[in-house]
Amino acid sequence: MAHMSRAFKLFRLQQVDSQLDLVRARLAEIEAILGEDEALRQAIDVRVVAQERKAETEKALRKAEEDVAAQQIKIDQNQATLYGGKVNNPKELQDLQQEAEAFKRHLGKLEDIQLEKMVANEEVESSLLSAQKREYEIESDRAKEHGDLGKECEVLLRDVARLAEEREASSSGVSDEDMRPYLKLRESKGGLAVAKVDKKTCGACGATLSDALAQAARSPNELNTCTSCKRILYSG
Repeated sequence: MAHMSRAFKLFRLQQVDSQLDLVRARLAEIEAILGEDEALRQAIDVRVVAQERKAETEKALRKAEEDVAAQQIKIDQNQATLYGGKVNNPKELQDLQQEAEAFKRHLGKLEDIQLEKMVANEEVESSLLSAQKREYEIESDRAKEHGDLGKECEVLLRDVARLAEEREASSSGVSDEDMRPYLKLRESKGGLAVAKVDKKTCGACGATLSDALAQAARSPNELNTCTSCKRILYSG
């Protein structure tokens, strides 16, 4: 199988996310129709709270991961100085060794915090999944009471489950380095982070691309963005 480019992986993920957006938008419309139901409103409230808690725990986990990485850099720098051969003074070497031990002790504490944040994030994620499942179950039950709307809702809920699996498969091949800008663009660009190049034109905003940018967009190893709308470019 040919090596898939970074842009293609994101484009494939974008296709799944766009389908999910459409399905969830329609589910939201159905939710509004069924919104007079108290049980559904409560389920929605629980899900919203779980989503907010998930955002908080994810932020805390990222901070803990950054702290561990920063401390590891300090240790690496210390070790490079200690064993680099440039420091020969016994007192300086002793100071560096003591500093190394202090750095490693602090790293252990930071790693413990990271583990705590990771466990907390996983627990909240489990609660969120349960809340989403409960909400969808209630939506499905209520939709059945609305004839054709019920049939549509069932199809949409199956689509959500199928697309969620497809998204997990697609996102597994995307690096964290590429996922971060993709998600930020999804948030700031109305859900459309990746634009397909069509005859040297950005498929999202219609801007004409320079020859150099149109050629660069074909690179499998780097990401390029439209100079006009800043979306990631994918040249099929």
